Order: sequence, then C-alpha cells, then structure tokens
Amino acid sequence: MFNWFKKKDNSKSENGTGSDFSKIDSNKKAIELYKNGKLTKVHLMPLEFGGEDSAINILYVPEFAKMFKQRFDKMIEELLIEGKKLGYSAEPEYKGKSFIPSKLKISVTGDSEFTETINIW
Repeated sequence: MFNWFKKKDNSKSENGTGSDFSKIDSNKKAIELYKNGKLTKVHLMPLEFGGEDSAINILYVPEFAKMFKQRFDKMIEELLIEGKKLGYSAEPEYKGKSFIPSKLKISVTGDSEFTETINIW
C-alpha cells in the first residue's frame, strides 16, 4: 500500500550503507581518513579482552561500525562477568584492494556460541 514503514533504500553502494571505500587501497589512506575524522579506530580483539593497541589489531571503520562492535563486546563482557567461559574472534572481510573492511564477523564459542556480522560497506 503506502509502505510507510518499509526501510528506505538510500544505498549508494551495494550493501546500502551509502559508503564506498574501494579507493582506500593503502593503510596510509585509511589513517588519513581517520585523522580527518571520517573513520574511527576499532580493535579486533578488544583491549579489555587482552588485545593490544598495535597496528595488527586495529581497523579503521565508520563510527556506526565501532558503535555496533562496542555494543556486542559489552554483551560479551557481561557474559564473562557472569562466569561464562568463552572464546572470541573477530575476522574482517575485504572487497578488492580496500584497506577498509566491508564486513566484520565476530564469533563467540564456549558456554555460549553465536556470531555477529557487522556490514560496513
């Protein structure tokens, strides 16, 4: 009928986020976008879980992706506080030569098992 509640398609890229990072083909370009405030830094393995603040553990992503990951990581932290024994891994997926991940897949194993995929672009 009117489709008032139907999600609008504002996509400029194939996944609907409106972002296309295909031309960000070097770490230098990613860091430049970070320095200009267009991207933010996120740790694959959160520092709270023993991750290091080193280049191998850092991704540059839009702010919304960092917020989604922080929410997910907070949920995992709460399960750990409850005493759950969990394994955690975060694996970025890339398109072409881009240094900005197109997706981030987080997997939890152990007493609770589930995955979360954050679509970035």
